Amino acid sequence: MHINIAEADLSHGLLLIAIVGYALAMLAYAADFAFGRQRLTGPATAGAPAPAEAQAQPVAVGAARGSGAASGGLPDAPAPAPARPAPAGPGDGADPPGPAGRPARRWERIGLTIAIAGLAAHVTAILLRGIAEDRVPWGNMYEFIVAISGMAVIAMVAAILRYRAHYIGLFVLAPVVFALGVAVAVIYTPAGALVPALQSYWIAIHVTAMIVASGLFIVGAVSTVLYLAAERHERREAAGLPSRLAGILEHLPRALVMDRLAYRSILFAFPVWTFGIMAGAIWADNAWGRYWGWDPKETWSFITWVVYAGFLHARATAGWRGRRAAYIQLVGFGCLMFNLIGINLWVTGLHSYAGMPH
Repeated sequence: MHINIAEADLSHGLLLIAIVGYALAMLAYAADFAFGRQRLTGPATAGAPAPAEAQAQPVAVGAARGSGAASGGLPDAPAPAPARPAPAGPGDGADPPGPAGRPARRWERIGLTIAIAGLAAHVTAILLRGIAEDRVPWGNMYEFIVAISGMAVIAMVAAILRYRAHYIGLFVLAPVVFALGVAVAVIYTPAGALVPALQSYWIAIHVTAMIVASGLFIVGAVSTVLYLAAERHERREAAGLPSRLAGILEHLPRALVMDRLAYRSILFAFPVWTFGIMAGAIWADNAWGRYWGWDPKETWSFITWVVYAGFLHARATAGWRGRRAAYIQLVGFGCLMFNLIGINLWVTGLHSYAGMPH
């Protein structure tokens, strides 16, 4: 099979541009945390008046009980300010209003614009890699990490556009930049043909599903870590205790908003992961003559599936929502990372062809 070296080199250059773009987007989001003044509370409830508008509403004379006219001309006590409407967002029971909500601040707009530009370079780099090799561009560990990182950024951008979740930009891009840096500097693999074991159309089905699910799991894990930090901050704030991360957490929305965003990410990723395992079993039967053989990669994929299934069950069980369910999800993410990285680094099995370059 002919390898187009020029296209492969261009793909590598575009990936470097994407890394620089993501790093600049991180700086923009960090600047918003540093210079932003307004605390995020999530999109306002559709149709609910803003606090200032609610306080400015006129009150009819004599309409309130205990008014001056009804009490012999005595002055009225000031009416209590109306309660601030609870924001609707990924943390509320109802579906969020989507595009409606607080407009993005300047640094957020800059960060999102640069991140989308970096994503365009990232996706183009993946496509060029595939064209240069005349195959799907995820046949080894390097290509797999590049593809998963791209999917994580796609999920991040979708969450920002759908839920105004700009607050996750910095925390998603940080691991993405780190992963891409490791991929380029440590485990880079030159463009080449697939090993015989991977020369099947099932790689476009099974591995693609795993990439999509893994990218969504990353966004879910980031949202869960932010939820746990914000939830702890809110408890300490309610108790009048100081919080060392108050300066950062004051820029995040309510903890429940991030909890719902994490839940929805997992809710979408879990069936995709399930499909990926099923497709892998069918591919294994075609390649090795059996659907399941407890290969390390198969085993840890199943363990990951079980833990995330436990998380979804915990969310549906009274008394296991909130922090308990969040810890289960992070255990599942740890299993996922061990499956993606640890198995390829330290364990030998039938999937070792996708491991580190030698």
